[in-house]
Amino acid sequence: MRVTPDDIAGRLLLLHGPPGTGKTSVLRTLARSWRDWCRVDCVQDPERLLNDVGYLMDIAIGEDDGTAKGRWRLLLLEDCDELIRGEAKHTAGQALSRLLNLTDGLLGQGRNVLVGVTTNEDLERLQPAVVRPGRCLARIEVGPLTRPESVAWLGTEEGVSREGSSLAELYALRRGTGPASVPKQDAGADAGLYL
Repeated sequence: MRVTPDDIAGRLLLLHGPPGTGKTSVLRTLARSWRDWCRVDCVQDPERLLNDVGYLMDIAIGEDDGTAKGRWRLLLLEDCDELIRGEAKHTAGQALSRLLNLTDGLLGQGRNVLVGVTTNEDLERLQPAVVRPGRCLARIEVGPLTRPESVAWLGTEEGVSREGSSLAELYALRRGTGPASVPKQDAGADAGLYL
């Protein structure tokens, strides 16, 4: 949150962790914290952005919105698992290469552009080129809160598991709905029917 333009070393901000743990909440907080020096844009169509070179150049170059020169842009690409996982070079085509070029290649040179990507994948399953040293401004794992953190956030122990809770579970508890659970099946109930 305390990063300033002078601190930027690496253009990729990678947030990873299970669904519901608060990656989007972190990004909203970051956008508020950086609002004096960085414009934040949520990319609704990351596949199109990274597959359409003209569109990518329009977004990377940006438009003059009357702000002072030197203002940075943070492009947010949420839930881009297929784009950055290990086999992305084979499945995502040139999209991965363009993302890497925007963050650490000639395409990004001279442009004040950062790219924030969220994924539910573990770091070990990501394309090594994405997480290599020097490319990431930050690699942030967003996980469930511990039990003490969960209790402090919620203000009560009621409904908080021994292991703690995800942010989504805590919001559900605060609303009084409780976290959704998947019913457990008898191990032999439908044996032989699953292919």
